[in-house]
Amino acid sequence: MLELSLANAIGVIALTMTAVALTRTSNHGLLLTLGAAVSLWAIHYGLLGSVSGFAVHVVAATSLFVAHWTQSATTGKRALMGLSFSALGVTVTWHFGTGLADVLAAVGCVIITMTQFNGNGNTLRIGFMTGELVLFGFALLVGSLPGMIVTAGNFGAGAIGLYRRHRAAKPCALTT
Repeated sequence: MLELSLANAIGVIALTMTAVALTRTSNHGLLLTLGAAVSLWAIHYGLLGSVSGFAVHVVAATSLFVAHWTQSATTGKRALMGLSFSALGVTVTWHFGTGLADVLAAVGCVIITMTQFNGNGNTLRIGFMTGELVLFGFALLVGSLPGMIVTAGNFGAGAIGLYRRHRAAKPCALTT
């Protein structure tokens, strides 16, 4: 029981770091902060006994740190790094995976990563929300309450953003 409590306490810290990082107005240090938070998510899932969840989050944290350190690289190089880290994440999940939860972790990561590099406008938001929905299933199956909260929150934020985009696109009726 102590492992579950410690795991979820670390998950709450990671959730807080993620929320604070994403709500800041400045992007300065954003990738570095998210990398640190994702490192905590790796520990969280490792303590819950999900080897693939641990491994995928180690890959994701490394990816965020590399993205931070290579922000001045060309778009093509950054896209290639993103695809490489996606492939590495899927490979790690495939190697360590033991069931449906691990398949969901790999699928969610690929959806989000590919959306980040190829989506735009509403497609970006819908792709991100789809990935978060899949990752919610992963968190549910491994028993991560903080993981379920953060993925549900991210899904909700995407839905709000999509609604706002839709409202902003409607022409205003002018009365004379």
